[in-house]
Amino acid sequence: MYSELELIVKFSKELDEKIFPVIRNILKKNKFFVRANYSSNRLYITLSGDKNLSETVFEIIKELSEFLREYRLGVRDFYVPSYEIRFPCEFIGKVKIPLVKVVICNGKFCHMVFRDLEKEFLKNNVVERAINLTRKKILRKTGRIIFENNVEIKKEKNNPEQKIAKLAKKGIIKKENIYLPEGAKRISEIKENIITKLKREFEAEEIFVPFLTPLNLFENKDIAELVPKEIFSEYISKPINLKQLYEIYYITGKIPKVETKNIGTFYNEIPLTLYKAFENTTANKQFFYYLNYLKLNFIFFNNSENYEITKKNLIEFFKEVMGNFDLKYRIVMKEINNKEYLLFETYFNKKWLPCVEIFFSEELYTKIFKIKGKSGQGTINLENLFLSI
Repeated sequence: MYSELELIVKFSKELDEKIFPVIRNILKKNKFFVRANYSSNRLYITLSGDKNLSETVFEIIKELSEFLREYRLGVRDFYVPSYEIRFPCEFIGKVKIPLVKVVICNGKFCHMVFRDLEKEFLKNNVVERAINLTRKKILRKTGRIIFENNVEIKKEKNNPEQKIAKLAKKGIIKKENIYLPEGAKRISEIKENIITKLKREFEAEEIFVPFLTPLNLFENKDIAELVPKEIFSEYISKPINLKQLYEIYYITGKIPKVETKNIGTFYNEIPLTLYKAFENTTANKQFFYYLNYLKLNFIFFNNSENYEITKKNLIEFFKEVMGNFDLKYRIVMKEINNKEYLLFETYFNKKWLPCVEIFFSEELYTKIFKIKGKSGQGTINLENLFLSI
């Protein structure tokens, strides 16, 4: 990693030209110091090095504050107008990260540019978190194909979407289908087929999970880095004045724009709250599944000795499922928090559809909730499987 930043320090009064050379000599002792100059009551410092320099900024401010006391001079404020970071990266393209002006990757390096970072952002380690988030996004974008079968796709005379239109209708929510009895029956058959096999192979048991997950469950800095972004794909808001909302609707017949507060998120494919329910338990060969509309979710626990066996069996299980349905598919491997994330994609209507997602989280979640053993979880997209078949 290479980093370079510009630091502006604002003093309580103008700098004396006799003090500045002494300040510069103090700064030179820091191995990341490059240059410095001043104007009126402001000091402009350039730092560069092979690490995140946020801590170095506070070290310099502390040293300057202590030195300038004898001159009755204090540090009134400081901020970083420009901070550039570069680290090795094979990805090519742009990545959008909050609070970061630019993130560009050229296949060799990822170049990040921050602008006007205040001390609160530096203190809260925003830069390091932004770097970690960038790396995670790059890993998600740079998955590699580890398997692809050679099943030939039969050429359909009719448009596949016309066939689907006879079995489903577009719902109120964009991209959501309402399946008519015939379509629903076929999806149910696929679901029951997979559940029967999960019960036979892994002794899977059905569980029921809460529909709503309170947001305060995630408001914990210790688990912030472990919560995947998919958790916040859909969240629930509640009007602050529900009575007023209804009265306006009753009079006008229209839903007005009102002030709301976020209260929770829909239960997601990666069942974070379920780990809390299993707090202080021993995880020895436990396998559960639950249905969430057109997604069949599963979660498994195992001890460290047998985890790899379960992992291998799950991959072979879904290979067999895809083979039995005679589908053209591939397996794409990505990483989340340095753990394996597998995506089984089927080929349909000239594009790849995600049908099965498995995240082998190992001790990533179990450790923070004091669960003995390792875990993993996954999602089977019944709708995409149905479309592919």
